[in-house]
Amino acid sequence: MTTIRREQTGRMRRSFMPRQASLAWLLWIFLLYASSRLAADWTPAGESEQREVGADLAYAKRTAVRPSDGKQVTAHLAFFTSRAFRLEVIDLGASPEPAHPTLEAAFRTEGCAAGVNGGFFHPDWQPVGLMISKGERINRFETTKLLSGVIYIDDRGIHLVRRGRFQDHRGITALLQTGPYLVDNGRTVRGLSASDPRRRTFIATDWRGRWVIGATTSNLTLADLGETLASPDALTPWRVDRAINLDGGSSTGFFFDRDAARAPVTLQPRKRVRNLLAICAR
Repeated sequence: MTTIRREQTGRMRRSFMPRQASLAWLLWIFLLYASSRLAADWTPAGESEQREVGADLAYAKRTAVRPSDGKQVTAHLAFFTSRAFRLEVIDLGASPEPAHPTLEAAFRTEGCAAGVNGGFFHPDWQPVGLMISKGERINRFETTKLLSGVIYIDDRGIHLVRRGRFQDHRGITALLQTGPYLVDNGRTVRGLSASDPRRRTFIATDWRGRWVIGATTSNLTLADLGETLASPDALTPWRVDRAINLDGGSSTGFFFDRDAARAPVTLQPRKRVRNLLAICAR
């Protein structure tokens, strides 16, 4: 709103009311926030290695860069659809010797095309939180801050939900409690740690039947990973709606069986893990 007042010369002069100043101030703050968010966005870097196994399964190795400081992240990615594939939790047991000596041996024995290491575990290899493998329940459901989400599979499909929204029921064949949540409704979750960079493992979805499991070969913080996954086209060709962190660091592992003519993609964990999250044909 403006007012008109007459000066001694007879000319008219506009004077701005406080409301206009407030609007200008708010606009400046919005532009500043938008520019800072743009600087935090990650973008694709270079050519990605990609191998289509079929319309519902694909491997890619992609690199993303943050223009503001040039930081890069590279990840092995296994893309799949829930219409053709399901997830399984492979239990490697709690004894000093795992049920399978390598990731490749575990996934091949179980007849699964790809996978990553799974959830967190204690020094004695007992899982942190509830784990369900082939319908067998191991440990109990926990409410510790770290375990902010649940990935589980039943006869209706694959589900990734906040811990508070999970409703236990019969018929769950596979489940991992894990966390923290990285992306929710397409946005990076607030409060993610910006310290302790390390290799990361994750699972993400557009919530329209497209999924990806991935393992980074670069060290990055949870905040960096959340921002990368929430940035369009940085690591995934579709908008990530939800994503959650799996056990990372020295546990980070990845396997993808491309075809008979090419060696599988394998990133072996640096230490023994308790379980694996596998992609298997329906």
